[in-house]
Amino acid sequence: MNNDKVNARQFMLFAALFTVGSSILFIPLSSAASAKQSGWIAILIGMVVTLGYVWLYMALVREAPGCTLVEMSRKWLGKWLGTLVSVCYIITVLLMTGPSLLYYLGEFMSAQIMTQTPMEVIIILFALVVFMGMRMGMGTLGRAAEVLFPVFAVLFVSLIVFSIPDMKAEQLRPVIAVGAKSILGAVLDYVSFSAMPLIFMLMVYPLVSDTSKAAKALYIGTLVGGAFLLAMTVVCVSVLGVEYTVQQTYPSYELAKKINIGDILTRIEVIMATIWIISLYFKLIIYFYAGIKAVAQLLRLGSERTLVFPVWVIMIVLSLIEYPDTAYRSWFDSKIWPPYAITFGIFLPLLLLAIAKLGKSRNASG
Repeated sequence: MNNDKVNARQFMLFAALFTVGSSILFIPLSSAASAKQSGWIAILIGMVVTLGYVWLYMALVREAPGCTLVEMSRKWLGKWLGTLVSVCYIITVLLMTGPSLLYYLGEFMSAQIMTQTPMEVIIILFALVVFMGMRMGMGTLGRAAEVLFPVFAVLFVSLIVFSIPDMKAEQLRPVIAVGAKSILGAVLDYVSFSAMPLIFMLMVYPLVSDTSKAAKALYIGTLVGGAFLLAMTVVCVSVLGVEYTVQQTYPSYELAKKINIGDILTRIEVIMATIWIISLYFKLIIYFYAGIKAVAQLLRLGSERTLVFPVWVIMIVLSLIEYPDTAYRSWFDSKIWPPYAITFGIFLPLLLLAIAKLGKSRNASG
């Protein structure tokens, strides 16, 4: 995997699918719960804020071209403090977010589709596909993204088009249904799940063969992903209404269940499941790669390939014990994750950039 390269287009697709990730099932719910009919406005604001995060992360790249997040931390914070910060990032991707995504998938599939199949079996089978992808390398996964993204896009557009007959404009009124505080709460939900985790794309950034186009690809990818989430939120609220959307654990999946075209095309919720599985897979791949690459760089291993199997096993085990139940998962996602995401998505990058700029100015004056 050390020699794997991805082109700018593949990197853009990674960013788009990473932005969508698990958010396509949860963002319509959280935005409607916080901002009511103004949820789509919160997502628009969140998309703009996301561009600010990308600018911050690209500023780090400009200060240390070709370096990963781990190398930046050790370069500017020193060996020991930089290692400590890197370990925090590793814990985030390998012990928290990665296992969480596996749990999300198992919870969703066992509750909605494969109700007779134990969640543990679903998690292990999906993790096996992730393992196979990681063994093949990021270059192969980049080509897979080029194949699967059109499938993702066609299915998504089909879902939106089939929902048009049931859309009601009055469900989106009043446009400003809540105060600024509630809208900002929905913005925080959006950026904490879809924007701040983009910091881990810096672990993949050095793999881009054409670095001159990589930054543009990341900007475009985040906007494309945000557009998917925006469209899904608007359709969910306009079809289901705010109250019904908030009552559902997976409103976008419930939306697909309501599609009925002449009593012929109906119950096509598998489309929504397929869309989510594709985006979730690539988000998990990015987390997985970021984690094992960080560990390999800290331990000065020649290749991160040797870490794939042990880390894979650890993530499966943690996914089965990390959340005792759905209620705890909802509490963690709403109360613990946003402030935690602010720490690694804003504070630490700002600290790194400030130290880099300070060191640069000192060298110039010296």
